[in-house]
Amino acid sequence: MDPLDRPIGFWLRRLHTLLETGLDELLAGHGLTRRHWQALNAPRYGADVLEVFEGAGQARADLVARGWTTPDGALTAAGRAAHTEIAEHVQRFRARTLEGLTDQQYADTVRTLAAMAGNLEAAH
Repeated sequence: MDPLDRPIGFWLRRLHTLLETGLDELLAGHGLTRRHWQALNAPRYGADVLEVFEGAGQARADLVARGWTTPDGALTAAGRAAHTEIAEHVQRFRARTLEGLTDQQYADTVRTLAAMAGNLEAAH
């Protein structure tokens, strides 16, 4: 089947589900979910990156309780060590996700999705 036979919403939802499930399975051995991983990365991308994800607040609270982040989201020494350990596994997952794509294809996809989101945000 031609991928264009399905609307973009189908592919966005399908990819989201696969990313969510795959990362949750990968991180389960560490007692983490994708939300925890995103919260560990929030200082790198900005705390507002988590706003669109359900469950992000609980993940942040869990990381504070573990001593991995401060209440404002900064990584502690323990958090940096955990991040370093887990990042290797996540990198392999990302590489598998992007297999067969060039860096330019990935960049074009992200820019396209950002433009579409911007168009809809501007309309509201």
